Amino acid sequence: MRDRPHFAHAENVVQSFRRELEPALCEQIGEYHFNTLVMLIESAINSSVMDAMQHAGQDVEALLKKWRQARS
Repeated sequence: MRDRPHFAHAENVVQSFRRELEPALCEQIGEYHFNTLVMLIESAINSSVMDAMQHAGQDVEALLKKWRQARS
């Protein structure tokens, strides 16, 4: 799962959620919907990580700009 680094965490979140539900309700919901929930959570994690990486990159660029100006 190297190409899906947040998949395991998303699965753990869904499994924790499932443990809170009655077995009959889990059966009624079905595997398809739980698998869909895993994908949605994984996507949300990936989006948050990408946003954080973009902001970190922008911060580095701003610091480099200030550093270059200070050296001029």
